[in-house]
Amino acid sequence: GADPAVSAPLVSYTIKRAVRYKGAKLLVINPRETRLHSFAHLWLRLKAGTDDVLINGLMRIIIDEKLWDRDFVAPRAGSLESLEASLKRCTPDCVEDVCGVAAEYLRQAARLFAAANGASIVYGNGITQHLNGTENVHSLVNLGMLTGNIGGRGGIYAIPRENNGQGASDMGSLPDFLPGYQSIGNDHARRTFEESWGVALPTAPGLTALEMIEQAGEGKIKGMYIMGENPALSFPAPSLTQEILSSLDFLVVQDLFLTETAKLAHLVLPAASFAEKEGTFTSFERRVQKTCRAIEPRGESLPDWQIIQRLANKMQYDMPYSSPQEIMDEIRQLVPLYRGADMGRGVVYWPESNKDRSGTRRLYERGFPPGFGRFWAVEYRSLIEVLEDDYPLELLIGSALYQFGSGARSSRSRRLKAMMPEPFIEINEADVAQLGISPGEQVKIVSPVGEVVSIARVNNALSPGTLFMPISFAGSPAHELFGITLDPRSKSPALKSCRVRLEK
Repeated sequence: GADPAVSAPLVSYTIKRAVRYKGAKLLVINPRETRLHSFAHLWLRLKAGTDDVLINGLMRIIIDEKLWDRDFVAPRAGSLESLEASLKRCTPDCVEDVCGVAAEYLRQAARLFAAANGASIVYGNGITQHLNGTENVHSLVNLGMLTGNIGGRGGIYAIPRENNGQGASDMGSLPDFLPGYQSIGNDHARRTFEESWGVALPTAPGLTALEMIEQAGEGKIKGMYIMGENPALSFPAPSLTQEILSSLDFLVVQDLFLTETAKLAHLVLPAASFAEKEGTFTSFERRVQKTCRAIEPRGESLPDWQIIQRLANKMQYDMPYSSPQEIMDEIRQLVPLYRGADMGRGVVYWPESNKDRSGTRRLYERGFPPGFGRFWAVEYRSLIEVLEDDYPLELLIGSALYQFGSGARSSRSRRLKAMMPEPFIEINEADVAQLGISPGEQVKIVSPVGEVVSIARVNNALSPGTLFMPISFAGSPAHELFGITLDPRSKSPALKSCRVRLEK
């Protein structure tokens, strides 16, 4: 579910070095060929949306062949009874039928992973942006615990799309958490923030971004303040999202550029770029890194914190900060995870450590307490869309190496645009011949909820019947082919694959 060579090149480089120079064996699970496949010991090319079935199949084999780590599981995670019961249907033959992965390859993968003296799991939004994305992650955690690859050896690593996605989550951008993953329902934590900020905080979780869009469409939300995001292009059903944003009584957008969303705003607040401000970025390995201003902000733009501060002051709420360091001082005071963070100390890892001045580089290195880890039974349920004659092809969407996100920033780089100047859709040669399409020809991609136009490219690394389209082109918004469908638990959108047809 990840393509690190595109979404996290440094991670990809580290993986390649481990394979080439340290004898590591790489297992790739992805419906689409990526740049890591030539380094892989084994590639399981599953059907899109069947990740949880395949992971459960791996665990079924590991348990049946008694390859699981008893010394790790027994004192920390307890009984396997509920997990075993949930895996009954996931036999190798069943997995082959559902996922399209040969049973023998599945057995090889299970034995390879279980035998490793320290195995890491790296995943991306290829497994989270599905209706069963939460179950997919639970299955990966189950696999990590079953084989003893959490804590002292191995690990599970989620690759976020944005470079400060971890830091944003750490600081409470999730609707049910205060900064530091302290529950909004935790009375003690909430009182601590209320006393420091001099306000009364809500006791119930808020809404996710897409839930806000839905409620705005129902007339329940009248105004929005959007920072550093371009939902008019990056959210599912962009046309509908634009219509909803246009209907708001008041829309404020704070961004670097006049994005598709900013063009709909009643007021645009110009924000400074990373090179024009000081602060920190927190990577997915919990590394808090200071950034230094290289140039002065252009025009009337300001660092985000100063814009928020000025707005708060206008609303008669005093934010008495004079620098990013003062904000970090407050974070250290209110967020236990960040007590060791200090902009003057350079790179640090949260949480702080008594033994290492730079913090805790590896969580649970000596193992976690008994009973801290629990297996979460994930029952088999096929979410593969029924094949319909009207939509016979499977479309995968994702990032492209020379563009990023919605393209709000990368599309403004002349060099990057020269590398990838126009939108495209990749098609297997057999499908091109069957459909009578010529490379370079414009084609219409039609899903049950929308349609877009793009340029046809041949890519035989795709399986027949499978297409790929990048997400970063405003002129051909791939998200237009998706409706607003959310994982019932995480509220993440189902945005990785859908059924389509091609028309000339």
